[in-house]
Amino acid sequence: MFGAVAETAQKQARTVLFLAVSLYALYNYWQPGFPLSERAALALLAVTAFFVSMQPRNWLAGAFQVAHLLLGFAVFGYIILNAHELPYREGIPNSTDIMVGIAGVYLILVAVKACLGSGLAAVTAIFLLYLFFGQHLPVWLGGHRGFSLERIISFLYLNDAGIMGFAMSACLKYMALFLILGKVLQQVGAMDFVMGLSRSLFGTGRTGPPLMAVMSSALVGTVSGSTMGNVYISGNMTIPLMRRVGIRRELAAAIEAAASSGGQIMPPVMGFAVFLMIVLLDVAYVDVIVAALIPATLYFLVLGFGVWLRIRHMEAPGQPHAVKTGHDQPSVTSALLHPGLVTFLCALGVLVYLLANRNPLQTSVMIAMAACLTVSLPWRVRITPRKLFQALVDSGRELVDVAIACLALGIIAGTVLLTGLGTKLPALMIDWSTGNLPLLLICSFLACIVLGLGIPSSLAYMLVALLISHAIVQLGVELLDAHLFVFYAALAAMITPPVALAAYAAASIAKSDYWTTGWLAAALGMPKYLVPFAFIFRPQLLMRGSVLEILAVSALTLVGLAAVSLGLTGIRNPTVSALAARVCLVIGGTLVSVPPLDEAYVLAFGTALCMIGIAPLLLRVRRRA
Repeated sequence: MFGAVAETAQKQARTVLFLAVSLYALYNYWQPGFPLSERAALALLAVTAFFVSMQPRNWLAGAFQVAHLLLGFAVFGYIILNAHELPYREGIPNSTDIMVGIAGVYLILVAVKACLGSGLAAVTAIFLLYLFFGQHLPVWLGGHRGFSLERIISFLYLNDAGIMGFAMSACLKYMALFLILGKVLQQVGAMDFVMGLSRSLFGTGRTGPPLMAVMSSALVGTVSGSTMGNVYISGNMTIPLMRRVGIRRELAAAIEAAASSGGQIMPPVMGFAVFLMIVLLDVAYVDVIVAALIPATLYFLVLGFGVWLRIRHMEAPGQPHAVKTGHDQPSVTSALLHPGLVTFLCALGVLVYLLANRNPLQTSVMIAMAACLTVSLPWRVRITPRKLFQALVDSGRELVDVAIACLALGIIAGTVLLTGLGTKLPALMIDWSTGNLPLLLICSFLACIVLGLGIPSSLAYMLVALLISHAIVQLGVELLDAHLFVFYAALAAMITPPVALAAYAAASIAKSDYWTTGWLAAALGMPKYLVPFAFIFRPQLLMRGSVLEILAVSALTLVGLAAVSLGLTGIRNPTVSALAARVCLVIGGTLVSVPPLDEAYVLAFGTALCMIGIAPLLLRVRRRA
């Protein structure tokens, strides 16, 4: 009897806390607070909701759970109460600051391990070890001058560049609102329309849900312009469908992460980094949109091909392809007649209009949310108080996992910023590449990824664009091309471990191992690493040239990228001959898709390698079929 009452009370408390997390994010939009205090308040709500929702295995685990719950109140409550004083004590913390800061780092490691698994906790611990002992490494391996305990704890805990840094700010200001928007879109039928249209086009077999994830992410990306928003909006529907047809958790999350990472490269929205580009270059918004169209299309086409290939021929070759998902396949006509089309187009139209007129991203999301709620009223998918309540609770539930991940990212980012790792390595790479365009491009790409560990992708783009794009232009590259290259490189950090925010978000939905998810997403998202190099050497991909040239170059690049995808997809095959064939495909496809078209011998060599690599694979696929 007592156990049932306790379980009911825990369930109700969990629901109230999840609701409070969402409501606080909405309240913060209207009444933002002091940066440290508002982020600490979100962290306190998230950690409290997480530990309250845990089911202890025994009385000892329950005692630790209560202790961690109380420790969360102490750690984050201390920041809230002293938010205005703590920044002035950075570098000269008192004994209480140090003790509470150490407890905070410990609490975050515990929460991350319990919530997201050992992978992220281990990566966070490695960065902490580097922060404490990196002075013993040589400079060329990233060695730093060393820091005292007081300096480390004060930087991580007392200011807004560490634990309470950009990751928590992005979680509160942007991720939360996009997550709530995604749940609202679900409740008013917009995502039912997207998924119905995807099912009508791709079917409901084993390859259907993964391809639905790719298509839905492309469609949602036209509205959200956000990788994280894309994951939350489409992943909540596509990942469970992929799991239903037998796709393992890590692969399902990786497919969604790779697909959603195309959200910021898919016109027309493309995220707020594009507006930084417009200001820096003084170009028209439409010019950037037109230039970005073919690269984004290539990305999703090759991603869809790689996903289809992995699922149908590599992931489960002995299982039947016609697997039921529990959903009938609708016709295209019935999908287009779904009332969710109205709410989807409303969200798309409002976001495009507001962002095109340079309205703040938060304001645009809130207005789009209000518009969706309003236009749904005359239809059968209308919003009701129960639906709105459920949307807020579901949003809060997922925001808890994301907030805990962002706390860990704060430790990683603080390490990168304090040690100077984010600027030290890029500077070395630029020195190594003097006068060599391909090498400079590679160094620039790596610099963006390294910077992406410490700051948001849009800021990483801006810094590298200011520091490196001029050098790229001096070597003969158009200014817009150079900035788009840096833009793609900065966004690649979203699926590149150890940070890989998109993989974190998808893994939290799928309850999968983040580390495996991140590397799978990076492999599937291969076009994001190659496409920017391709359009630097082939400006036809940016809509420069005649129609025939643009079509021919796009087709050639697509074939090369598809060959690389084919080589990477089946890399798990253990035979030596199959491995050699795939190496030929990866190298040959890269040579076909990236180098300048005037280097005919390179194209010929790459084509030959592709033909050598594809022959045995086609024979193997035919035998399997």
